[in-house]
Amino acid sequence: MIPRAIAMLMAFLFAFATPSASLRAQQDQPVAAASKQDLASAKFKDLTERMQKLMVVLQKSEPEDSKTLSAGLQYVQEKKMMARLDKAGDLLKQERWDEALVVMGDLRKDLATLLDLLQNRNDDLRKLLEEIKKLEAFKNRVDELAKEQTAEKEDSARTEELQKHLADLEAKKKETEALLAEQKKLRDQTNELGMQAAAEATKPLAEKEAELQEKTEKLAKDLEGVEQKDAKLKADAKKGEPGKPGDKSEPSEAKPSEGSPAAGSCSGKAGKAAQSMGKAEKQLGDQKPEPSLKDQDQAIEELKKTAEALEEMAEDARRELLKLPFEQQAKKQEQTQNATDTLSKDMEKAEEPGEHGEEAQPTPGKKRVQQAVPKQRAAAGQLKEYVPAKQKQQDAKEDLEAAKKELEDRLAQLRQQLQDEVLRALEERFTAMLARQRELSAQTKTLDATRNNILTASGALPAALADKLAELATGESDLQMEAADALKLLEEDATTAVFPPMVEQLRDDLGAVASKLKAQESGQPTQIAQREVEDLLELLINALRKTIERKECGH
Repeated sequence: MIPRAIAMLMAFLFAFATPSASLRAQQDQPVAAASKQDLASAKFKDLTERMQKLMVVLQKSEPEDSKTLSAGLQYVQEKKMMARLDKAGDLLKQERWDEALVVMGDLRKDLATLLDLLQNRNDDLRKLLEEIKKLEAFKNRVDELAKEQTAEKEDSARTEELQKHLADLEAKKKETEALLAEQKKLRDQTNELGMQAAAEATKPLAEKEAELQEKTEKLAKDLEGVEQKDAKLKADAKKGEPGKPGDKSEPSEAKPSEGSPAAGSCSGKAGKAAQSMGKAEKQLGDQKPEPSLKDQDQAIEELKKTAEALEEMAEDARRELLKLPFEQQAKKQEQTQNATDTLSKDMEKAEEPGEHGEEAQPTPGKKRVQQAVPKQRAAAGQLKEYVPAKQKQQDAKEDLEAAKKELEDRLAQLRQQLQDEVLRALEERFTAMLARQRELSAQTKTLDATRNNILTASGALPAALADKLAELATGESDLQMEAADALKLLEEDATTAVFPPMVEQLRDDLGAVASKLKAQESGQPTQIAQREVEDLLELLINALRKTIERKECGH
């Protein structure tokens, strides 16, 4: 902070640019209006000269304050404020009132900007808000990419599962067909024995039937797992269908009942085949080959049905695989890779020095985003070779999620810092406002004490007194705008729910005081309203200081 320069500029700003009503009232006194403008120009010139000297003095002891003064002087030069002050004076001397008002209005805005620049009040907050906005945008982009990568990884994982499932189905189908072939062969051997056969002829066949039964029972058990896998894959596919994002229901096959398998399932058919084989084995053990043929035929029929059911399941799996073409997966992965690469470059660019040479901070999550790119490239390469890339995609997803976490952590720190800066800026703003309000209150009281003694013959206020009341009203309106700006800060930061209502009340109270003064009311009601504004400002300042102290103590 540069207190002396700021105090001078604040006094100059609040006194500068007589409001239009007052200026209109002085149209019959062009010399007086021009003289005031000449005085304003002289004071501003004195201010800039003091700023120049102070800047040199502070170069070693307070280099940051010196830089701030330098920036302020550069702003004065760029805006050609001295020349515009002189121009306003010339326009007043020529009684070109409307043109003078326009020039003076623009000057007042630039003076307010210069005040903010010297106070460095908004600059730090602006930089913080810009940094938060930038990192928030990066976080959202990372989050979107992580979601895309997750979807692509799930597609790849589903492809891999379908491929494995299809391989299992084909293997089980071959196993079923092998059992079917052996059962047919055994049936032919049994048929050759006729009605009756010796024990030495039926015993080997019974042993073979028992062996087939054991293999078929194992097949039936294995097929239960295959069916559960098939049901899960179908349920996952159903959940992923458009228009069914919340459908988490699973077909009945996904939850087979305990005990014997369902008769219509692959495992159920294989189980029935095993049961028929068991009956045939008993008949053969009892040397009754002819009756066993019926059971063997039943086993053959159930094994055929098992093979057919497995082929249907395999065909379903092939259709699902067609919905996940590798070419499309590779294309999507490349798109995500390109977007991730673009993001990494944008994050790197954000670290470059700013326009005024200020050093930028490292971008959180940048390295993890960069690490995801080669993994995504490798995943796309695998997919182009018709190979699922689940692991590479999982690794890239983890990198992106880690980058998002780093950004979230940094954003949390910046928001805490913003909160601290807002509290300090508000305390500073309200302290300055309180000092100005006390000046206005004192001036109002003095003016009111003398106004009854200087009424005109008609009972009206003299023009000079009316102008002074208008200036006081303008001062209160300026404070009202200050309160409105403070409210914007609170809205951007959402520091606490306590302060906004109080600042809203302050803004409204200042507006009411300004209205009273504009109506040329300077008596007790106006002075009481001004004291209430002072009390509210003191309350706000004390509350802010206590909040800052608590935060500094870690409470």
